[in-house]
Amino acid sequence: MYIGRFAPTPSGPLHLGSFVTALASYLDAKHNNGQWKIRIDDIDTPRIKYGSEKLILNSLEKFGLHWDGLVMHQSDNIKIYKLGIKKLKKLNLTYFCECSRKEILLNTPINKSFSVYKNTCSLKKIAISKGNSIRLRTNAKNIDFKDAIQGNESINLELLMGDFIIKRSDNIFSYHLTTAIDDNLQSITNIVRGADLLKSTPQQIYIRSLLKLKPINYSHIPVVLVNGQKLSKSMGDTLDIKNPSKTLIKSLKFLNQNITKAHEQGSPNEIIQWAIKNWERKNIVKKTAIELG
Repeated sequence: MYIGRFAPTPSGPLHLGSFVTALASYLDAKHNNGQWKIRIDDIDTPRIKYGSEKLILNSLEKFGLHWDGLVMHQSDNIKIYKLGIKKLKKLNLTYFCECSRKEILLNTPINKSFSVYKNTCSLKKIAISKGNSIRLRTNAKNIDFKDAIQGNESINLELLMGDFIIKRSDNIFSYHLTTAIDDNLQSITNIVRGADLLKSTPQQIYIRSLLKLKPINYSHIPVVLVNGQKLSKSMGDTLDIKNPSKTLIKSLKFLNQNITKAHEQGSPNEIIQWAIKNWERKNIVKKTAIELG
């Protein structure tokens, strides 16, 4: 059975960029007679803003995006993340790292959006956990996967970034570790999300393989740009909740769906029902980012 998900961080109200991702994920799940689940990524506590979760969930319901089952919270899964790291440690694949981000940036080359860590602490045998991060050892094998929108990907983690962090020095578990484990806990089979996460997908695939979790199907949609910048809460991007039909049509057009003038006059529910029935993932443009028209 197809099971998809949307996993927002409650750092502010839902914005248009995130809504487009939620809509694509929802339609892909429902078109395939599947379930669509919600997970609140609330483990990165410095980013959390009180009341944001309620605003996000209310917005989804306002637009007719109703989820299946209970809402999951990362903050409820701390013990499971610890167990995951314990399993990786037993495989001799983890070590403590005392390098600061500044030191890494000063002493390592930059490969596109990643700094390539030279695995400096891998041989130091650091025994103290307090104030240190935990890194996961990588290897020279390429990680290959086929994205349903962006096509074939082949990435060598060792060359791209080196050993990477799975628990930060501030004691917060990394996005890659938590996502890999959470998706398994929710029995996710298909992920539809923004292409800004495409190059980080191999890290999650790698962790899943080490923990012997089932493979997942990925689809990365183009990121929404305005004046060349990715839409985000920080740049003041807002969601027009007062005109849900207009926002839905704008989002569907961005996703290159076959909208007619007649559909533009429909209620949010009518638009959503039409979109579920007529959803065409193959119509989504194979680009990592697109300017909003």
